[in-house]
Amino acid sequence: FNKNDWIQVGFCYPKGTTFSILSDIHNRLLKKTYKTGVFYPALQMDKLEYRYPTKGYYYWDEDTGLLFLKLKAQNEKEPFAFCSNRGCERIRIKANIPKQTGTSDCEALAYPKYAEKPTVDVPMPKKLPSARMYKKNHFVELKIDSYKTKYYHLKDDFAYISVDGKSFYLSEEGIQVVVIDGYEGKVVDRMSFRNIILQGIPAQIINYVNNIRNNSIVVMTSKGRFVSKSPWTKVLETLGAKPGFKLKDKMAFVGYKGSFQPFWIKLETDEDAVRIFQALPVPVVKKMKL
Repeated sequence: FNKNDWIQVGFCYPKGTTFSILSDIHNRLLKKTYKTGVFYPALQMDKLEYRYPTKGYYYWDEDTGLLFLKLKAQNEKEPFAFCSNRGCERIRIKANIPKQTGTSDCEALAYPKYAEKPTVDVPMPKKLPSARMYKKNHFVELKIDSYKTKYYHLKDDFAYISVDGKSFYLSEEGIQVVVIDGYEGKVVDRMSFRNIILQGIPAQIINYVNNIRNNSIVVMTSKGRFVSKSPWTKVLETLGAKPGFKLKDKMAFVGYKGSFQPFWIKLETDEDAVRIFQALPVPVVKKMKL
């Protein structure tokens, strides 16, 4: 859901059930959860319209056994991301069900009392031309990490690229490149370039990128104090990075080799740590302006 999108839902519960309903945000990367609001009981269904970031209402019709909630997205979301910019928005319902109660069959009493027609009819999107229907759409999940680690007086660097749960670690200081087929979403190649190559023979990585097939997702990460000022950095612009960037000690990059530039191209650079977590739609196709 994008910000302010909403859906009204109903749940079946036995008579006599009491509820405690909270909203929270779960950050999957940091593995932290933050409470954001509380839902209070309402005496009328109309009260569900009053939904705020820290306060909401639920309507419990005990006669029919139906619990109603209006769920509304409170935060912005990047295109094709699973969750909002702040994390995954969740509603947690704790139901205290009386002992020795039978199964709740709310359908028997829900209609026609709660029968409603849609307020807006949304037409189906137009069918894509057959030339663009390569296969069923799905997503490739990418995680890119590069950061410094310290244990007492020992210092080290850590870097990896994960594609749909499969991780590729970078063992030496330099750059790692992972190439993903833009049609199938599968890893087709992987290559590492040490600092000595980036500094002395930058043509190696330049030629490598030039020979990557069109319609390829290209993912990069760095380890250690990699060579950030060298002709090799031109390949980042070739893969969609905006000109004028300045690389620091750590770098993570998601680029594209093809005839256009998708909106999801991303370059992160920092002195200590960088991280990118993205879900990219495949097959990669040029989006038509509405």
